[in-house]
Parts: sequence; structure tokens; C-alpha cells
Amino acid sequence: MSLWINGDWQTGRGPARSKSNPVSAEPLWQGNDADTGQVAQAVEAARRAFPAWAKAPLRVRQAIVEKFAALLEANKAPLTAIIAAETGKPRWEAATEVGAMINKIAISLKAYHSRTGEAQTAMGDGSATLRHRPHGVLAVFGPYNFPGHLPNGHIVPALLAGNTVVFKPSELTPQSGEAVVKLWAEAGLPPGVLNLLQGGRETGEALSGQPDIDGLLFTGSFRYRLSAASPAGRTAGEDPRARNGRQQSADR
Repeated sequence: MSLWINGDWQTGRGPARSKSNPVSAEPLWQGNDADTGQVAQAVEAARRAFPAWAKAPLRVRQAIVEKFAALLEANKAPLTAIIAAETGKPRWEAATEVGAMINKIAISLKAYHSRTGEAQTAMGDGSATLRHRPHGVLAVFGPYNFPGHLPNGHIVPALLAGNTVVFKPSELTPQSGEAVVKLWAEAGLPPGVLNLLQGGRETGEALSGQPDIDGLLFTGSFRYRLSAASPAGRTAGEDPRARNGRQQSADR
């Protein structure tokens, strides 16, 4: 079962997919893509979960995020091995990526506390109040070259701020995405707050085309950013910095 929708692991109803080590050709992962109905189901689950998650006290959301950080620390070695095998990275580089995932938790918490809250400004005829609110349902597309760190950089702040997420890893790194989501499940996320969809281009297009998502976060090109943000009112957040597309030799 390769999909996680509304707190349940499911088998995709789309085409079968497998992933092998790009260096040794060792089989690593097998599963099925999500079909369009399951994509819609995941977005619907995220929408249903949004009101309660957005209204949950910050201490509740923060506790789950901090539990996730502790689980990353406890599972550093196996997650490093998964990322290294699936991407072809040397182990030291995969370990650095997992370390960056752990560090992102503290960075996100600090950023949340410094950038949010309520602020009042006196004006000539009264006062202005600034408040922050979550966007809603966000789709996160993961890249293949940093399959843990870069999606993590979107998912952690989004969940902390009260958004719900539908996450589609790269079709080249399904096992890494699944491993990270299993840690979120263990951390105690309520059903529907985070959902996992596996698949390639068709799944991605089905997700980005869903009318009920409020934003799309990804690492990619400016051209893709324009297409992702096409529905009126949709937020598209791009991280253009990740350009390490190397695949390494068997010396890890």
C-alpha cells in the first residue's frame, strides 16, 4: 500500500510503479500510482481536516512537529540509507540531508514565532490590526534530488501554520517520500492533515488541477510556476535553488 489518504494506507488504483537503486539496479520499492479519483479523495480529506487543524492551539501543532523531529533523529540511519540508495547519493551527503531536515524544525518554529501573531498600529482615526491565518489546503511536489529536505522545507512550516497538505513525491523517489510520511503518521497527525500520493506526470497534473487546493509548493522551473499558479487566487511557492542533479558511483 503506497498511498496515505485520510490516515489510512491504500493501494493505488493507477499503473504499477517500481524503483531500483540507480547504481546497483537493486529493487527498492514497488507500488501503484494514485488514480484521479484517489487524488480527489486526498484533496477532499485535506479540506475536511483543515478547519479543526487550523483552529487547534499552536501548542498542539508544535508538539506534533517536535515529535516528528525526534523521530527523524531516532531514524536518522535508516532514512539516510533509503535516500542514498534511491538517489545514488553518497551516504555522507544523504546523512547531511537528513540532518538538514532535523534542523529545519527549529528554524521553522523560530520563523513562525517571529513572523506571526497579532500586531496593532495606531492611526489617526483609530487603529489597524494585523492578524495571520493559514492558506488552507496546499499541494507539495517533491523533487528527486533532495527528496527529504526540500519537501520537508515546505511541509513543516505549512503544518505548523495550520494548513493541511497533499504531498506527491517525485516518481523517482517514492520510497523516500513514503518513509518520511510514515514518521509523520507516527508523530500523531490527525487523519487528513497530511496525505501522500504516488505517481508520475498524470498524477501530478491531476493534483495541480484540483479546484479545491489553495496553493502549490514545489521546487522547479519558472515555467512550471506559471502553470501551477494559473487558477485565480492560488498561491504558488517555488524553491529554485535545488539544482544538484548528480547521481553518484557505487562508492558510498
